[in-house]
Amino acid sequence: MFHALVAGTIVFPGLFLLSKNGLKWLPGLRWEEADAVIVSARLVSSVQAIMASTVGYIISTSCKHII
Repeated sequence: MFHALVAGTIVFPGLFLLSKNGLKWLPGLRWEEADAVIVSARLVSSVQAIMASTVGYIISTSCKHII
């Protein structure tokens, strides 16, 4: 449990910073700060939603009684 917490506090902010800086500094993109922040936040949110949905599906299909 503790390892997952530590990994989450590193992975998600890291993904946000990596995508934001990539959108701002890649030669073909050069996005403004505000646009890069919005898209990066949505990317991290989408990754979290996909992971949560996957875990929910795995739990609901592997357990007879969830409640």
